[in-house]
Amino acid sequence: MFDVEFPRLADTLVEGTITAWYKHVGDPVKKGEPLFAVETEKVNADVESPAAGTLGEILVGAGVMAQVGQVIARIGEANGAPVGVHSAMTAASAAAVAPAVDGLGAMRRRIAERMLEAKATIAQGSCTRIVDLSGIDRQKRSWTAYFVKAVAVAANIRDVGVAVEITGGLVVPVIHDALGKSIDEITAAIGDLGKRARENTLTPADVTGGAFTVTNVGATGTLVAFPLINPGQPGILAPGAIVNGRCWLTLCYDRRHYDEYAADALLREIENALA
Repeated sequence: MFDVEFPRLADTLVEGTITAWYKHVGDPVKKGEPLFAVETEKVNADVESPAAGTLGEILVGAGVMAQVGQVIARIGEANGAPVGVHSAMTAASAAAVAPAVDGLGAMRRRIAERMLEAKATIAQGSCTRIVDLSGIDRQKRSWTAYFVKAVAVAANIRDVGVAVEITGGLVVPVIHDALGKSIDEITAAIGDLGKRARENTLTPADVTGGAFTVTNVGATGTLVAFPLINPGQPGILAPGAIVNGRCWLTLCYDRRHYDEYAADALLREIENALA
């Protein structure tokens, strides 16, 4: 028997809900064909079968929450006798769809959990400086694109996440190869990812691989913010609102990756990249 595990569809994903099985126990399956659908706080996706054979056992039914790495099904040899469906599936399904009682939706609740984790496990530092952006001829380009490019250049990072507010929560799709993209290309990528985030059509590839995050808190008028770092990343850049061509630029960083001197130097390089 081959164990089918709940996959890690995003860098920080720890759990998700199976929304549908495309095969029944006893059905033949081919490696690479869609086997089940999942919904997480970051992305909805179809998951392909990791092996060929016969679906012998479903351990986690549709509507049930599963943890990353949890065995959710088993695939046996082709033409093998089906094992059956886990007896606890019905009860687990009922529990999974019970309404939240704390006033938070599933995504907001998961974000809160992740932020508590970040606060408890990351020794966060921060530094801020006022930067002059008056020399930038932005035209219709995204300000966020400039900050993404500056982080990529200053930190020599190819893939940069961008925080996007959506109904019920926040997702961080990734601008892949931001280092090699132009500002116009990054602007287009941000627009596309933001649109698909709001339409709930992001793919796993869209939300994995980020090595740093930019959250443009200034887009809503905030002048200064100190966001918590995404666990597993070394830092997050939070540009404030641009007033008279200037803005507060805040770098929050994991002290395990940067000391005060290195963080200050990085923020200075980000400022230089914006010049």
